[in-house]
Amino acid sequence: MTKGVQIETVEGKRVVKGLGYYETPDIENLKHLVKRSADRYGNAVAFRFKDINGNITGKTYIEFDRDIDCLGTALISLGLKGMRYSIIGENRYEWGVCYLAVTNGSGIAVPLDKYLPENEVEALIERGKVDVIFYSPAFHDMMVSVSKKNKRLKYYICMEQLENTPCDTRFLSLPELFSKGEKLLKSGDKSFTNAEINSAEMSVLLFTSGTTSLSKGVMLSHRNIVSNVVSISATLKAGPGDVHLSLLPLHHTFENTVGFLFMVSAGVCIAYCDGIKHIAQNLKEYNISLLVAVPAVFETFYKRLTEGIKKSGKEKLVESLIKVSKFLRSIGIDMRRTLFKSIFDLFAPKLRLAVSGAAPLDPEMVVWFDNIGFRLLQGYGLTEASPVVASNNDFVNEPGTIGYPIKDVEVAILDPDEIGMGELIVRGPNVMLGYYEDPDATADTLISGGWLRTGDLATIDEKGFIRITGRAKSMIVFTNGKKAFPEEYETLLANIPFVKDSFVWGNKAPDGDIQVCAKIVIDRDALSAEGGVSEKEIPEMLDSAIKEINKGLPQYKIIRHFVFSYKDLIKTTTMKTKRNIELERVLTAVKNSGLDMRRLNGKFIDAFEE
Repeated sequence: MTKGVQIETVEGKRVVKGLGYYETPDIENLKHLVKRSADRYGNAVAFRFKDINGNITGKTYIEFDRDIDCLGTALISLGLKGMRYSIIGENRYEWGVCYLAVTNGSGIAVPLDKYLPENEVEALIERGKVDVIFYSPAFHDMMVSVSKKNKRLKYYICMEQLENTPCDTRFLSLPELFSKGEKLLKSGDKSFTNAEINSAEMSVLLFTSGTTSLSKGVMLSHRNIVSNVVSISATLKAGPGDVHLSLLPLHHTFENTVGFLFMVSAGVCIAYCDGIKHIAQNLKEYNISLLVAVPAVFETFYKRLTEGIKKSGKEKLVESLIKVSKFLRSIGIDMRRTLFKSIFDLFAPKLRLAVSGAAPLDPEMVVWFDNIGFRLLQGYGLTEASPVVASNNDFVNEPGTIGYPIKDVEVAILDPDEIGMGELIVRGPNVMLGYYEDPDATADTLISGGWLRTGDLATIDEKGFIRITGRAKSMIVFTNGKKAFPEEYETLLANIPFVKDSFVWGNKAPDGDIQVCAKIVIDRDALSAEGGVSEKEIPEMLDSAIKEINKGLPQYKIIRHFVFSYKDLIKTTTMKTKRNIELERVLTAVKNSGLDMRRLNGKFIDAFEE
């Protein structure tokens, strides 16, 4: 048995179970989670954000608990107990209050992606049988438009008091509901505070991003979510004194469970990011120590820091200090935060720990950050698992892997091939109840033994480390039976200086041969930095870089053809490429060009996409 993990053979499967490292809290449900934190952390600041004048203000744990009770009580007084509530808006304090006022006694929460267009918001309101919607002021015009067509919704509740509201009694505001709930609580109304929680029933309905098919509704219970919070607590060390920057969208389970509920449970202060352009400023002004984000955020940090070091002429000095630091660590002395203080002062003086999910991290980047004293951990999860399945941690951080399963979660490989690769399956209290109104998809995904099929292919080594190799649906199978994954090529292409992004797929040639092809997104700013490279030179530069990549690949796996573009790839809110949409765009462009991939090789594709 390795510390933190147990490996055994069960029913013919090699099963790896997470054991955890830290003592865990005893939490019954989300209501208990909030009450426990209010009791333990009281007047400590739980949330920090900017007011209308741009001044930093905050809310304590006691105020947070009180606001939830006020809102929940007001909702029940309106006859809305047991109803379904959507929430749409940017990350903000009120989002979390609405979410927990619903789940902790009022009904079922149906969070919506803030980037969805109006027609898709309307469709999900219908699919989710939503009765009430909370929205931030940025969505007011959309809600007014929806209200003219939608007869299902009983109330539209804005997170702020608006001056110009429609003459429609269905439009309410949070401030007036807080006031109403406060009066009811003072009069002795305990309809919300005494509401019983059934931890086994659906409490949250989350629609997936639909990267490969129509979005599915994932049904999660209090037990699912709380078990995941507890398991994370056994894996990651966080607590009072830490400040987390809430950056990823709250409707997504990664931010919702890890960046919100886990932080509240642990007594961490949550600061709300002002937007992607303000991350650097927010890291400093809020004294951020913890960050939950996607690889793109850390890649930006890495590029800016390493390029800055190079431009300042201190590259050799940093390399020398890293060698000194490694020697000191070998004899039990850790001086990294002292030796590299000037680097941290540039972007985040207090930042000590970050967890990345949604896509693979470049192992070289993980090692570099660790060398200077910043622990960057790659984790893995999916909405259907509430969402965290595995993560590296304070005790093990193996670059290129997703670490070990978190406490009480088991993983195994379904039908492994000759090298041990197969579909990763997961079992534990965090596994969803099923897909909403989709018994066939549920039966395909939740298989015998209580296992959840993830759709991701993986291997597990002798120590229990899990390595994701790619999505089963996007796997490229060559005519010789060998396999490859788009992600491995996309990681290699990302190392080309002027490449912003890429999309790789397996193209079937007229003779039946499967050829690896790539659509490469060019970074205009990086090209300018190269000295103003002309568009005519791009194909030659890309061809040269790809030939270098191909030298390290078996002949059958080499990248055969490529096209380039200036248009960003279409992504989900967690920055995953929508592969089905991108493939359709490329194939449409190929068709419009009147050429095949061989003759389109090295061409600028944007002109053919319209």
